[in-house]
Amino acid sequence: MTEERPDLSLVVVVYNIPREAPQTLLSLSSAYQRFIDARDYEVIVVDNGSQPPVDHRLISRLSGNFRLIRIDGASPSPAHAVNRGIAEARGEIVGVMIDGARIVTPGLLHFARHGVRLHENAVVAALGWYLGGDFQRFAMREGYDRAREDALLKRIGWPEDGYRLFEIGTPDDSSFEGWFQPIAEANALFMRRASWEALEGVDERFDAPGGGLANLDLYARALELRDARPVVLIGEGTFHQLHGGIATNSTPEQLAENWKRWAGQFESIRGRSYTFPVRGHLPTYVGTLPPAALAHFVRAAVAPIRGNDASPLGRDFDQRLWAATAPTRPADPTIAAVIDLAQREFGRGRFAATASIARLIRGRAPSEWEPQRLLSLTAPALELGQPLAAEYFLAMGEAHRLLGENEAAATQYRKALTLNGSLVEAHVGLSHLRMPGDFYLEWLDRLYSTLAPAMVLEIGVFEGASLSRVRPPTVAIGVDPNPKVIHPLKAETHIFPETSDHFFARRGLDGLLDGRPLGIGLIDGLHLYEQALRDFINLERCCGPRSVILLHDTVPLDEATQSRACNTGFHTGDVWKTVLCLRHYRPDLDVFTIATAWSGLTVVTRLDPASRVLAERYEEAVARFIETPFSTVDRRLEEALGTLPNEWAPVKARLESSRVL
Repeated sequence: MTEERPDLSLVVVVYNIPREAPQTLLSLSSAYQRFIDARDYEVIVVDNGSQPPVDHRLISRLSGNFRLIRIDGASPSPAHAVNRGIAEARGEIVGVMIDGARIVTPGLLHFARHGVRLHENAVVAALGWYLGGDFQRFAMREGYDRAREDALLKRIGWPEDGYRLFEIGTPDDSSFEGWFQPIAEANALFMRRASWEALEGVDERFDAPGGGLANLDLYARALELRDARPVVLIGEGTFHQLHGGIATNSTPEQLAENWKRWAGQFESIRGRSYTFPVRGHLPTYVGTLPPAALAHFVRAAVAPIRGNDASPLGRDFDQRLWAATAPTRPADPTIAAVIDLAQREFGRGRFAATASIARLIRGRAPSEWEPQRLLSLTAPALELGQPLAAEYFLAMGEAHRLLGENEAAATQYRKALTLNGSLVEAHVGLSHLRMPGDFYLEWLDRLYSTLAPAMVLEIGVFEGASLSRVRPPTVAIGVDPNPKVIHPLKAETHIFPETSDHFFARRGLDGLLDGRPLGIGLIDGLHLYEQALRDFINLERCCGPRSVILLHDTVPLDEATQSRACNTGFHTGDVWKTVLCLRHYRPDLDVFTIATAWSGLTVVTRLDPASRVLAERYEEAVARFIETPFSTVDRRLEEALGTLPNEWAPVKARLESSRVL
């Protein structure tokens, strides 16, 4: 009767590893390995002179087909032991683990067997890992030992799920990023028997303890075989256990000294210095990718530590845009701006918005490749049936606005606000639709530079965006009970962290003005009518005939945003009532409002510091307008606020007529 031969023979060399060998061999047992029958493989354990010898009872307790070979008087190098095991192998596919202190993952043998069958001269390698969170020679310095390693294995419940080894492992020196970068060796190497015969096994001239560079030489020679095809097991690995190995567990200093000797021996045997092996062909990937290994795999592809001209995704790969090369910018500035928006949405992980915007662009510029590239990455996001968030409609509103499709843009912004009434960006978008042109900060730049005031006082500093617009030699004054300046200030600036009422009550401006009139005052503090009116009264007392007072947030967006209660992120409050009050009680003033986003900028000239009308009738003025519903002026807001277009010419004419300019 003919003895049935296994398909695969695996040679495992062990030497003085009584703790580690049982775990390695358990991971090779049929109880642990998946997708492969015990009859399909054998494990040949070669005891390379261990003291005491490996106990036969260890082998007998394992499920599967194990054989134990003992070499007495063995060489300190495992080279001969490997060759002895290969000679005993009965399978057509032969694998070698030169270091028997490595726990393997559950699909190693199945996928290795499959990988060898893919090519006539396949060279199948599993990547090597250390147990623990560092190269073990460094971890040992900080107290990493067998007890801590055992605790790690217990933490993942090994051997219940061998793929959880990736949760507690670090790719080793030779295999780091080895899915995409060349590796130096394989501690689980599989080939057809003919390939092993062509190599004549491991070169036994590598006789240093531990083998020196024998394993590195073996892998390099395997790749040099005629038409050798590298195969990488994508989700399998061997995990090195701490055991005091000559290479893996020596100190960094000892390893450096050992390497000098090993490299010298390699050069004497091969007649050249050792270099990393070169793959003649792109690797074939075999296997599945366990979730625990995925983070390592993705990082190795996207952000390799060993980055170079041959980085997996290319040296110029843009992670934000997921592009191998920088996309070509369209000549049409409108299309370019909308593509910029689509790319920003992609960078934020908002793929449904990216796809929708890209389709908008494609319909208007069908020859542009970038929107099509973005669609190739995101099109399925619109087919998932998931509810669309407010940010989706916000992005679509921005896209339509950039394309000049204002009605469609407004519809999208309102949809966004239906889902999130405090979405500031949607309110801002609506304000830009209603008041296109220069932004209010640009108007401050223009007014500050054109009028060249000696001093500017701003009530309401916040982060200093407007205060930073003041340029020398103008002196800037900021009053705010809680300033949080993040913008770089360019002029001489004095900031008073107090309320405007307190500042004026203590006559805080007198010493700074030194008898001179204030040039420009900007009211941008509390968004309440009565406070803005009180600030105006206090500012006017410090002004002269060529002074200007500016009021920000005087053009409400809608009923909700002009509420006295701040219920939305975009909030103007009822400062607009201040404009009505000034035009009613002070016809001597010239009051007009520039239609500038986000919420208007009212300009007041022909100021009279001697006037006491508002101060004496303050309570009456507050009572007259504070209850005025927004609905009474909503339809005639431009008339009520004396609105001018967002253009310099009409504003300049008004300033000239007031003899401010």
